[in-house]
Amino acid sequence: MGANVYRVFVFLSFLSFVLCDLNLQEDEPCVTDGLNGTCVGIFRCPSASLSYLYANAGYVKTPDKIYDYPELPDICSYKNEEPVVCCTDCNISNAEPFRHTSIGPLGIPEDNEGPVAWSKCLDYLKILPYPCRAQGKFEVRKYWNENRKCYGYVSSIALVFATGGIEAQRWEFPHMALLGYGDEQKSAQWLCGGTVISERFILTAAHCTRRALGNVSYAALGILKRTDPKELWNIHNIKRIIPHPEYNPPSKYHDIALLETETEINFGKNLLPACLDTGKKKELTADASGWGRLGHMKDLADTLQVVTLQEFEETECATFFSPHRHLKHGYDHEKQMCYGNHQKIIDTCEGDSGGPLQTNQFKCQYTVVGVTSFGKYCGILGSPGMYTRVSYYVPWIEAIVWPEETKEHKKKDDLLFDKWLNATQQ
Repeated sequence: MGANVYRVFVFLSFLSFVLCDLNLQEDEPCVTDGLNGTCVGIFRCPSASLSYLYANAGYVKTPDKIYDYPELPDICSYKNEEPVVCCTDCNISNAEPFRHTSIGPLGIPEDNEGPVAWSKCLDYLKILPYPCRAQGKFEVRKYWNENRKCYGYVSSIALVFATGGIEAQRWEFPHMALLGYGDEQKSAQWLCGGTVISERFILTAAHCTRRALGNVSYAALGILKRTDPKELWNIHNIKRIIPHPEYNPPSKYHDIALLETETEINFGKNLLPACLDTGKKKELTADASGWGRLGHMKDLADTLQVVTLQEFEETECATFFSPHRHLKHGYDHEKQMCYGNHQKIIDTCEGDSGGPLQTNQFKCQYTVVGVTSFGKYCGILGSPGMYTRVSYYVPWIEAIVWPEETKEHKKKDDLLFDKWLNATQQ
């Protein structure tokens, strides 16, 4: 609720600087700042659509021009709740080049078409205080084309690097969850990890849904240490446990699950959701994090531990994880992945299960590529751990976590398919 209010407020604040409705319809001629223009939908006017996107993403123009973009043109009217503007750009067209664009990390425009999980990731970036929203430097500048009597535009984006030292954030992994088991919070045992991915759902391993004390009961969010004062523990009761329907213990396949919290998770700078890997980018290294054992037969970690691991080749994974009674068909590269280190003893360990294997290009929104599943004895040189491949399970996750958006997305896909089918049959 609060996020939607914030988004609407930003947009309305931006529109307060433009002139009143000109009461003109789309494609009618108009005049703005003494120049002849044409009334077009906001996304048919490239420079205006960029201003619209940046303003809606919460980037307020600054006097030092860290963020700089043109004022929105006069508004002719509205169509489908979007402004129709008096556009003086040279490149007005029906193509709407920024129609499917959102503002990504560091103020970089990103294509938001694709899986629901990807668009939700960009939505969260727009409305939540991720650290990289304050970084970057961009400019959208219009220039007058005397021959054509209209405006062209150029845009530029650069990274901004801070000078001097900055304090490390306590909550470096604001999406981490520590899972508790038992009838009461005071006596609960905290034995698995998880990842916050929305206001109501935590991603974990299916084998973490039940331990010796019974089903998972609690999720502690916003902590760094097990010994943190209890006032720092943001504990949520688990309302619903959803293991993947094909998970069949003791088999190791489909080791992935979702946990629905009883109450909504309130996001802030110290508690933010992670993105889901949709297979768009391939990273050779990733960070695994958790409060698991510090080595074979050693104590559980008090402070959250992070290790950087390398992806092993498919043939290597198949060699390390050959067929056995709990892995009947051996390593399944489509649904699993294995990460480790060839030169150092670096690995996840018992108690890290369910936690994320993640990438973090901009020190901003983490992307979960894997869920810690199992391994051989930890602390063996060159021995990788097994992780459930998140990208394979995104459609299943989307249908549960964002059901309405998923249905709408499917309707659009079905319409596009029908149009294509009709075109091929004519």
